[in-house]
Amino acid sequence: MGVELDADEKGVSEISDELAVDPGSAAGHVKYAHERPGSHGLFSAAGDTPNLKQIQSELEQHEGVVWRSILSLSEEDAKRLDFDSRTKWEDALRAAVPEAAAKMGIRESNLRWVAAFHQEQGHPHVHLVIWEKEPERRKGLLSKGERIDVKKSFMKQIYAEEQTRLFQEKTAMRDLIRDLAKGDTEKALTIMDDVRKEMKAVELDLKAAGGGKPGIAPKAYPEDIKKIAVQMDELSKLLPGKGRVALKYMPEEAKSKVRQMAEHMMQQPAFKDSLNRYMTSVEEMTRLHTTNPEAIKKAQDKAYSDLRDRVANVLLKGAAKVNKINREDFKKELMDKKAVREASRQQANVAKSVWKSVWSAMEQARMKNEAQGEIQKRQEARRQQRIRQQQQEHEKD
Repeated sequence: MGVELDADEKGVSEISDELAVDPGSAAGHVKYAHERPGSHGLFSAAGDTPNLKQIQSELEQHEGVVWRSILSLSEEDAKRLDFDSRTKWEDALRAAVPEAAAKMGIRESNLRWVAAFHQEQGHPHVHLVIWEKEPERRKGLLSKGERIDVKKSFMKQIYAEEQTRLFQEKTAMRDLIRDLAKGDTEKALTIMDDVRKEMKAVELDLKAAGGGKPGIAPKAYPEDIKKIAVQMDELSKLLPGKGRVALKYMPEEAKSKVRQMAEHMMQQPAFKDSLNRYMTSVEEMTRLHTTNPEAIKKAQDKAYSDLRDRVANVLLKGAAKVNKINREDFKKELMDKKAVREASRQQANVAKSVWKSVWSAMEQARMKNEAQGEIQKRQEARRQQRIRQQQQEHEKD
């Protein structure tokens, strides 16, 4: 886990190089953290969403030290620990920040903080801003000991569930080996190895059944969201007024439109690697059964069509949501500017959700196919091993 901690003293700003813009102040940093593409918005000690303007105003008038921290995990760790969503970060920070602040000499009754989760592919992280209601601490720079204690406060919360799980697994493994091995060290090692192999096999079976958890979706930039929102609005006008929203029930015009949209999204640079890996896994799995080029091409074409239609259904669900927004917010002949802005905001949220859902659908299909291919490879390896054993036994006879 990475932790960066900077302090602003009397308007002096230190921003890490990763920022796309230079806010120039703590208030600007909070605005950036809240509004940057991929941000899930501000949260704080209270359950309600903080008011950005009020927080900015408070920080602009604040005369004490403001500390900014970036807490980051690798995507692999975030996925394993379930820290690839805002909810887990909220819970962890609400428990950890008061303890970390105490290590800095800040009383909880005098503590103020806000944070924002950035669901960055490969680098999920949280921007955390801490300050005192009434400035008491005058030194912004933390000592080495304070930095270590602060980092431990966050790590304790982030890794708490995994530490509990590992302890339980270790205890269960110890008890199992003790009961089965009966003091035989060699037998104990064999049991441990068998259990680990079985756990890997179960994990592979879970992925093969479609139970794998996708990673973090690529970042969607404002221009991406705008294009998707426009396409969703166009597609919503082609939907029938009633009935189930699914590709097979759509009129031909809607089917043609949504399939074109699905193919366009699948070919976007952000999704292309997932698509290529999916198609490679299809080819590799097909080659386990045949080397006929026509059969391989047929299998790939079918797999591509299946994935395209799966993505198309995701887009249709998004269009249905936009259709509902349009019915609710545009049924009046005249709308004030506030209502128009609200409708646009809702449509943008649908577009963001569609982007993530398309990524999730493609990644789940890829992981499922790769896992199924790996299982078939193992089955074929075992079959070949049995054949060799039978041949060796026959030669002995």
